[in-house]
Amino acid sequence: MLYQSCGSIVRKIGKSSNTIHQYLSRRGIPITQNERRITALKNVHKGRRAFIVGMGPSLRIEDLDQLAGEISFACNKVYLAFDQTNWRPTYYSIVDVLVAANNVDKIRQLKLTKIFQECVRKYFVGFDDILWVKGRNSPVKNGDLEFRFSLNLLEGYYPGWSVIYDQLQLAIYMGIREIYLIGVDFSFEVPDKTGEVCEHGEVLKHQGEVNHFHRDYRVPGETWTMPRLDMQYEAFACAKEVMSDLNGVIYNASRQTKLDVFPCVNFEDLFAN
Repeated sequence: MLYQSCGSIVRKIGKSSNTIHQYLSRRGIPITQNERRITALKNVHKGRRAFIVGMGPSLRIEDLDQLAGEISFACNKVYLAFDQTNWRPTYYSIVDVLVAANNVDKIRQLKLTKIFQECVRKYFVGFDDILWVKGRNSPVKNGDLEFRFSLNLLEGYYPGWSVIYDQLQLAIYMGIREIYLIGVDFSFEVPDKTGEVCEHGEVLKHQGEVNHFHRDYRVPGETWTMPRLDMQYEAFACAKEVMSDLNGVIYNASRQTKLDVFPCVNFEDLFAN
């Protein structure tokens, strides 16, 4: 029946296969095996709360121990904590091309449920343990960028200039309506610019680790992209509005944070008996 329906759609549209694919994606109809894996995540954690783990210096290893049994999302170099905790994130993501390029060998070895954005795919060719989500472009109206939030991951993620924004879209797609951010300090000390630019922005060169939870998060000379906190702030405000419309809430449970978009709560109180 599905193949017959798809066939009638194809005849009706009568355009390129790419246009047909977009048409089906908008309606939540998967075609590829990867897309079927995406749709299997729809509302998979409905009714559960979840934690999204940022890499800020306020994050403590003992915080991760508390997350045993919780739905959790983590990113980038969270694996630096793995020799100090038995906790592992339920889902692991990467979107930054320099994080992927600089750490590809280590990331490939991680035995985690990996959900990455397509922009880093070239670093992981031949690996079948990764679920790929497309990136979408935010529309521009009257010269201004309009921030959007995707509720249909077959169409892809909208940009939020942070992997945390990808994971918010992922969590809400999974049916989660109670989300807590930890380790999202929303503050960076930025070294001198290199003058280089990558597809995600200006390139910086590491000089001394003060921006993350682990002293070895970046090695001397490692490159990273300029954090766009202004863009992140607008994106997070968009996420807050969308979550409110869905009768859900996003909290900031980070121990130290300059992000005031979401209501702040005390991390320890979330585990009180």
